[in-house]
Amino acid sequence: MAEVKEEFREPFAEIGETEAGARLIVELPGVPQDSIKMEVSRDLVTVVGKGSRGNFKTIQVMPFDPDPENVVVTYSNGVLVVEVARMGSGEGPPQANGTVKIEPPGKGTDAPVSDLEKVSQEKGLLQERARILQRDFHNLKRRHEGEKESIADRKVTEIAMGLIEVLDDFNRARESVLMSECPKGTSDNILKGLEMVERRVHGLFDSIGIKRIRSIGMHFDPLYHEAIGRSSDPKIEDDMITDEKVAGFFYKKDALRPSQVIVNRRPDEKGTDNKKNKR
Repeated sequence: MAEVKEEFREPFAEIGETEAGARLIVELPGVPQDSIKMEVSRDLVTVVGKGSRGNFKTIQVMPFDPDPENVVVTYSNGVLVVEVARMGSGEGPPQANGTVKIEPPGKGTDAPVSDLEKVSQEKGLLQERARILQRDFHNLKRRHEGEKESIADRKVTEIAMGLIEVLDDFNRARESVLMSECPKGTSDNILKGLEMVERRVHGLFDSIGIKRIRSIGMHFDPLYHEAIGRSSDPKIEDDMITDEKVAGFFYKKDALRPSQVIVNRRPDEKGTDNKKNKR
């Protein structure tokens, strides 16, 4: 007579790293505790369980070399939790060496299970499954929102840099008009047109959170300012910005473009720069 081969199906399983090692969670619905066997071999953990709802088997790969002598196993409401320590970590109480077989509970496994106990087991299993799914959903949602925000910030930065260059062109055009010999009425109309478009650009910047960097009267900050010159006013503190040559802008505390500024260095009594004489 031909031997009947047992069939196994893959249970729901999840593995994650902890401070001491890793935690493996395996759902084994309808499996009595004394029929569960587990083996730790190199970086593999094998779990086998047989019960009224079928036979289960899973082989999980650990993210490190586990210590087979430092394994903690708990089983409740159809959920097997395996805590495995890293090899050589010295953490976790020794529980088994090689093959681990979970001991049966106090009463025999052949004892009949009441309907209330079955419902309680199913409830515990569903609650554990819901907790895992809820956690995975929140992690996925948070990662997805972070990716969307990162893409949006890159697009905002790209568009803003183009508009900042347009503002630079407006400023150059304004200077050209003021220095030209055009009739006053003509130059005034050109300036009004430039200022109207410039105001629209600044309005767009305000709506998406792009701000102009404050410079004149502020202390020099290398994160937001670029020094292109120096003044020597004895009445003004060192590292104080006295003039701004090119405006800078920032978005979410990061400089899109630093302001190009003139920084003050007070001379000493001999008329030389204070900073030069300091060591």
